[in-house]
Amino acid sequence: MATKITSDVLESYLHCKFKGHLKLAEQQGTKCDFEAMLMELRAEVRLKAIDAIIARHPGDQVARNIPLTTASLKRGPQYVLDGTLEDDCLALHFDGLKRIEGESRLGGFHFLPVLFHESRQIKKGQKLLLDVYGLVLSGLQGRVPAYGVIWHGPECKATRVKLNPDHRQAEQVLRGLKDMATSASPPRFLLNEHCSMCEFRQRCHEQAVQEDNLTLLRGIGEKEVNRYARKGISTVTQLSCTFRLRKRGKRVKTQQRPHYFALQALAVREKKIYVLGTLKLPDSPVRMFLDCEGDPERGFSYLIGLTIVEGREERHFAFWADNEAEEVSIFKQFLDTVAAYPDFALFSYGSYERAFLRRMRKVAPWKKLVDKVLANSCNVVSAIHAGIYFPTYSNGLKDVGAYLGCTWSERNASGMKSVVWRRAWESGSGDAIKQKLITYNTEDCAALRRVTECIAEIVAGATGNGSQSGNPTGSLPVARAEGISASTTSWEFGQQHFAFPELEYVSRCAYFDYQRDKIFLRTNKTLRRLHARKVRRRVKKLRVNRRIVIRSLRCPFCRGRTIRRYPARMHVKLAYDLQITEGGIRRQVIECAAAPHRCLDCNRSFLPHRYKVRDKHFHGLKSWAMYQHIAHGISFQRIEAMIREFFGLRVTWVELHMFKSLLARRYKPTVRHILAKLIAGALIHADETHTNLQRGKGYVWVLANMEEVVYLYKPSREGNFLQELLKGFTGVLVTDFYSAYDSLPCEQQKCLVHLIRDMNHDLLNNPFDDEFKSFVCEFGQLLRTIVATIDRYGLKKRHLNKHTSDVERFFRTLGGRQYHSDLAQAYQQRLMKNREKLFTFLRHDSVPWNNNNAEHALKHYAKYRNVTDGKMTESGLNDYLILLSVCQTCKYKGVSFLSFLLSGEKDVDKFIETADKRRRTTGLEIYPKTFSLNHPRRGGRRKQNNSQGDDGQSSESPPS
Repeated sequence: MATKITSDVLESYLHCKFKGHLKLAEQQGTKCDFEAMLMELRAEVRLKAIDAIIARHPGDQVARNIPLTTASLKRGPQYVLDGTLEDDCLALHFDGLKRIEGESRLGGFHFLPVLFHESRQIKKGQKLLLDVYGLVLSGLQGRVPAYGVIWHGPECKATRVKLNPDHRQAEQVLRGLKDMATSASPPRFLLNEHCSMCEFRQRCHEQAVQEDNLTLLRGIGEKEVNRYARKGISTVTQLSCTFRLRKRGKRVKTQQRPHYFALQALAVREKKIYVLGTLKLPDSPVRMFLDCEGDPERGFSYLIGLTIVEGREERHFAFWADNEAEEVSIFKQFLDTVAAYPDFALFSYGSYERAFLRRMRKVAPWKKLVDKVLANSCNVVSAIHAGIYFPTYSNGLKDVGAYLGCTWSERNASGMKSVVWRRAWESGSGDAIKQKLITYNTEDCAALRRVTECIAEIVAGATGNGSQSGNPTGSLPVARAEGISASTTSWEFGQQHFAFPELEYVSRCAYFDYQRDKIFLRTNKTLRRLHARKVRRRVKKLRVNRRIVIRSLRCPFCRGRTIRRYPARMHVKLAYDLQITEGGIRRQVIECAAAPHRCLDCNRSFLPHRYKVRDKHFHGLKSWAMYQHIAHGISFQRIEAMIREFFGLRVTWVELHMFKSLLARRYKPTVRHILAKLIAGALIHADETHTNLQRGKGYVWVLANMEEVVYLYKPSREGNFLQELLKGFTGVLVTDFYSAYDSLPCEQQKCLVHLIRDMNHDLLNNPFDDEFKSFVCEFGQLLRTIVATIDRYGLKKRHLNKHTSDVERFFRTLGGRQYHSDLAQAYQQRLMKNREKLFTFLRHDSVPWNNNNAEHALKHYAKYRNVTDGKMTESGLNDYLILLSVCQTCKYKGVSFLSFLLSGEKDVDKFIETADKRRRTTGLEIYPKTFSLNHPRRGGRRKQNNSQGDDGQSSESPPS
């Protein structure tokens, strides 16, 4: 295209890139009445503004219709009106320029861009247009103006607008226009909100229908279209094949589902009404349908249409205002009509009516009545958006109403046309226009009633004639969206749902256990023999390995020492333990006995307290069970089966839960000591992951360094607790890019592995984004040189300091670049925001550039979560995390978790010191002593009778 870029092309491009392409090709469409009205209003604003400017300044201070060059602007007129700037590719028309003081290439002054616009409110489009004009003007005067002026609205008000100091968006617009002017291929074809008033609306709609374009679905944006395009989805039909109703996550707080464009596309393809979820509509014997006509630009509603349906009786009211002063009067008439009904439900379509009621509540003296109307009102669009998908491209009243059989007298009637009709009536077009508006409003109320009653019947589950209307809805195809995913899900383990009870019965009779115990048992001799053996099986009496006699030396009542014992009436109970050595594991059955005691001082009988509180399971068995559960992730049910199979002991999974609680209480001081060492150290890695409990949800946080690991449970992902927890920490915190860590007052190193993973993922999804590809390549080359130094010398700052200049050079270059790609811009902002936290490791010794320590620690919990997600209580999870902290700390320090548990120590460092000391003095590992708590003499014959008093515990007795 050789055509120059004009102001018309520029403004069209800001509305729609494809429209800008058509304008640049000098194509013409048919302007709609609304667009023609806007052009007339802009011309009126232009005349008023020019008259006001000329009235304020003498004629020699206002230059008109001049070419805009540096020489012409150096003459310094106070105003320049209707100037034209031309170069090789631009031919822009400036509504005006205003001179203000300030140094520039022109001298001691420079110019601001002036814009004439018809709208009463200044919107983003006008601000961006001023930004572009200001950027173009800077080429003439050598300075980008900081402000612009817009004359706007019927009152022709002059407003000073601050221009955006970041010129990248304006530069992107100009660059896009110039690229489009030199390219033969058109930009991507997309429909948007501007299409309803565009002169090419009919042409573009036909092209979209022919292409089955995704943007036919109203509300789908360009980012959503780009996301689908990366998956190879470019048409409505393709999108309709992708709908699968996903299971709602447990962490989703809102009950309202999002609007699924794929389900909307499926409804269009199959021409069915799909219903999703549970919907509710207010029910009342009196139903009112409200539709207001107004001029949004002026903030004025001139027609209130109200249809009241009571039983089979229908009444319609139309309250008309000739001017803005009568708006309150017609609103009072509306309230008087509504107040005659004590109980009613008011329906409207869209948010305009509710906004009108809230606005009138501020100016009308009937606030209580307006509050009642608002409380009884219902926006029908919200019900449709939440769960009803009509086979239409949008949820507009005209589209849905036309599908349900509603008609309008005027062809292509719309809200924009009603604004044109009202302006025409105000210009003196006569009562025919007024009657046309009232008829249009009445038909809108009728369509609203039809849509509302159809939704009410769908909600009520009606399949025949509606109970509230005389229109049959049974002919409309209605289907549940939940049934779509149910019919397409693949088979998996678990409870299956069957369409007929006969199929469910047959499937239930095919279960493995059912057939072995009831069907195959009748014909298979082996199964009968096994079943008989199972029935005859008796509990085998275990042989006792040791016997401990427990005596008391004091009376628990009077503390007397004159005690008589009765050995003939001995009380006995069994306890169980495991003897763990290098050579294997052996079951221990300990008989704990105590004779009845009688105090001769107070003449009272008792049993020793230590006998009554003696635990059934000793520390060795508890340690082995928790080692299997924590270190290897074996479930309690499997540990129960293992203990029964290996050792012949019956330990239920309920008792195993008790083991976990007891050991967690024992090692809670150990975790506090580990956390204190972490905070006193020079490095902490932090990370978090979600977890689901039986009731509610939460997050598991991990703090780790090279030797210690601590897990913490918190009910939310808020990081406020870190402020208090890490108050005394003065080292470097290594984290991911979660914002909760940013407020911590310590040096931080962001994980570069997270960053390059994100870059790689986005690069694979956008392989044709050359700018982003170049960006990632440069960053990758910088990291490669740094990592090569680390591989050679390690994490030593005296070797890493040489890369500081390379990093500074990279960020200087990055900050001075202007990227066109959205992805490159996003990563540019991300890197510049975290500039001081990406390369902290260059300034420290032994500080890694990734968060692998914390991520590795979380992997163990993540595997455990796969099995227990949604099954644990908060207290059970806290107990597990205490033991997991000890286990992972032992692993990071290179010692056996089981050895530590069996040693009876509560300090991991002291345990390691004891092991090292034993190894130096005896040349033996610590295992013989720690694994043989119940055997003071290795070799030799074990005593069968050991006594134990209340004042001490014998060496034969393991800790409980």
